[in-house]
Order: sequence, then C-alpha cells, then structure tokens
Amino acid sequence: MANRALEMLDKAGYIPPKSSWTPPDEALYGVKELFRLPEDKVTELQFKAVKYSYQNWYNNCEWYHGYSNEFDMNPEKIKTPEDLSKIPMVSHRFYKTYLEGPDFINWINQIHIGKQKNPKINKNNPSLDNMIDSFAELGLLTTYSSGTSGRFSFIPKDRITFIRSQYSLGKMGISEILGEWYDPDAYAYLFGPNPSRTNMWVGKVVELMGYVYKDLQYALDKDITTQLVRISLGDVRGITEKVMATAIKILNSTSKMIPNIIKWLEERESNGDKVFLAEAPFIFQSLIERLEKDGKSFDFGEKGAIITGGGWKTHEDVKIPMSNFRSNVEKTLGIPEKNHVDLYTMVESNWHAMQCPEGHYLHLPPTIVYPMVLDENLKPIGYEETGRLAFIDPLANSYPGAIITGDMVKLYEQCPVCDRVGPVLAPEIRRASGEEVRGCAEEMRRLIDEQTPELMHDLVCTPDMSRMPLMLLEKED
Repeated sequence: MANRALEMLDKAGYIPPKSSWTPPDEALYGVKELFRLPEDKVTELQFKAVKYSYQNWYNNCEWYHGYSNEFDMNPEKIKTPEDLSKIPMVSHRFYKTYLEGPDFINWINQIHIGKQKNPKINKNNPSLDNMIDSFAELGLLTTYSSGTSGRFSFIPKDRITFIRSQYSLGKMGISEILGEWYDPDAYAYLFGPNPSRTNMWVGKVVELMGYVYKDLQYALDKDITTQLVRISLGDVRGITEKVMATAIKILNSTSKMIPNIIKWLEERESNGDKVFLAEAPFIFQSLIERLEKDGKSFDFGEKGAIITGGGWKTHEDVKIPMSNFRSNVEKTLGIPEKNHVDLYTMVESNWHAMQCPEGHYLHLPPTIVYPMVLDENLKPIGYEETGRLAFIDPLANSYPGAIITGDMVKLYEQCPVCDRVGPVLAPEIRRASGEEVRGCAEEMRRLIDEQTPELMHDLVCTPDMSRMPLMLLEKED
C-alpha cells in the first residue's frame, strides 16, 4: 500500500508542483524511498538542500544574517559536506524569548524569514491566542510547544514549511516504516487533540491523518489555546482563570476519555476493521490499566498498528519503559510489537525520527536533516557518544532551522539492527541537565491529567548568551 499512501498525500495537496521545487523539495519529494538511497546520493541531496536553506536564512533574515557574521560565516564558505557543521546554530531557548502584548507581533516578524504583513488586531490588549489567530488569517501558522516552566516555544511556519513537515511524516510513517500495513480504508483514532482546533505542535503535527484514513476520531475535540495550556501548567492569572483551572481538572481527565475509546474499539473489532492508533502514550497507558482492571482485552492482530508520540510519563514521577509498554499493548489490544513504533519530533523541526519495527532505533530521514551531537562545550563529537542533539533542518523555509536542542542522545551512523540507510538515534532520549521536561505529549499529559501539579511560571533564558542574536536581549528585562 506504500504507493497508495503517496497518492493520498498528493491528493491532499502535500506535493507542490515540480516546477516550484527547490533543493530542499528535491531532497524530500523527489526521493522515492528515503531509507533506500545510495549513500552518495544521500550526501548530494542533503548538501544541496542544507546549503540552499542556509543561503535563504542568511539573505532573507536580518537577525540571522548578523548572527552568522558574528561567527565570520556565510553561504559562500560552505563548499563541501564537511563544512555544514560550521553553519551557526541557535539554542532552542531562543524561541522562548518572545515578548508579550502587541510586541509579540514584532517578535514573530523579526524571526520570520522574508516580508510578513502585520496582522490586524482589533483589541487594545490582545492575548497570545488573538495574535496567533490573526497570523493564521495571513497564512502563517504560529506553532508552539511548552515544557514544565510554562514558557512556550513559538515557531512561525509558513505553508511551504508546514506541508513539507506533513509530507515528511506521511512518507516516513504510512509509506515506508508501516508501508506494508497501511490501508486508506482503516479507521484511525488520535489519542490527542483535533489538529484543526489547536496550534500546539503535538496536535498540529498529525493534521495529515485526516486526509489519509477513511475515518478519524480524536480523544480531545475542543479548542486548545495557549491560555488553556498555561493554566494546566499552574500559571493561573485572575479569578476567571482559577475557575477555568478547576474546570480543566474536572472535565479533561483521561477517565472521561477511556470509555469512549473502549466503545470505539469494541465496534471496530466487531466489524473486523483495521485500526490505526496514534499519539500520547499516557492515554494508551490509561487505556491498558482500565482494560486490565475490567479483565477485558482485544485481538486486533495484524489489523492494528500504532504510532506513539513521545511523552513517556504517566504521572510526575512515573516513566513507562518502552519495551514493557509495547508488551502490554500487545497483551491488551492484540497488536503485535512490530506494528508499534514511536515517533520523535519537536516544534523546532520539520523532519521527524521514527522507530524501525526491527530494533526500535529512531531513524532520521537522511536527505532532509543534518544531525550532530555536541559535547558540553557545544563542539561536535563522534558517533555512538552521548551528547546534546543539534540539527540543521533544510525544510524550514520561514525561520532559521539550525537548532541546538535540550535533548541528550546517542547517534549511530547506521542502524545496528536493520538495513535502512541513514543515521539513527538510540531509543532512549533524555533531557539535558538544567533543561525543563518536554516532549511531544508532555503538554497533553499535563493538560488532560487530573493530577496536574501547580508549577511556577518562570522566564527561560538562553543558556549561552553569546550565541543568541542581540535583537531581543535588549528587551529581555
């Protein structure tokens, strides 16, 4: 069904006309199979894509232009693949340094590459959500993610950037990794929010699912705003928000969702349907616990497939071992472990890493991301050493995609288990010391979990001020 998957993505508008393709598009859309290319072709496509995007960022983003000059670096100095590691990187914390109130508009416009109109705001004291909606009217998605601090990371994604991200996820997941299983007539259930009702990345990232499956249901079908997320993290401002905080705990607990999911599963099993389940592991875990408590199980077998999306915590001090989790899923849902893979992504990226069924190593799409692992001095280190993940993302058309993350990883040049081409990350990824807890599903866990703790709302500054563009530091106080 792999070719059918690509047909569905094309039909949904995720492949632009070939006449408009640039090197990043060639590296994504022009590749039949991301993980089966000759290594020399991978290197060629990756180099051209990254160099093109760096030139775009340098020429069309004023602050990044100046930032690169601080490192005495410009696109003309990128002559070989070995030079890619010299491209100036930006701390992920930079994207948390937004200004609130009307200044948020200027902040987004400074980050955004190229000319961006100011949205029309009809309120004297607009909220973040008001301004996000106004940018959306101009065709710019202001996607966001947050960690335990409650401080958001905002990334402006234009249409080009967003459809690249969607296509890369669909191509990896439904066309390649689970390509043999994929069936457009399957029924799908997202254990997360409706993508059309939020700009939170954990929800928005799976928007394509509504175009590639026959029927799609959501665990949370309501508007998810920055205000709602902030309140769920314990940052409550005023009487009205105190009432909202109480309502969140009453209405949004997983205990309200699980019966609906079980009813849906019962109907699908009774009809002999294929089912695709995706997103938050903690909701899966709640489902498993309810089924075990009720002495109930399902037997979907090869008719079921699962992609989980990070956030491997059930409560504040409980982490789910992935191998145990897969085993429990097979025991209660009957879906074999080889049909269950995990996804690693973040709001700052448009590429995604997905586990192979054979060994559950996280495969990075080799033509569309240039990964590095850095030591404590932010210098690149070799393969199979643990360090901080950094990457250059040529799919980023509307913001500079050269990012130093807060994640500690081990990078392998090739998968130790399967024969797919390209680098992989070891399955276990942890946050670096001093970094807030964050994950694809961490916001969802805190938003939905009735045991959500109250946390202080603190300002997160970049850990390496010398690497941060000066345009915003002046206003940080």
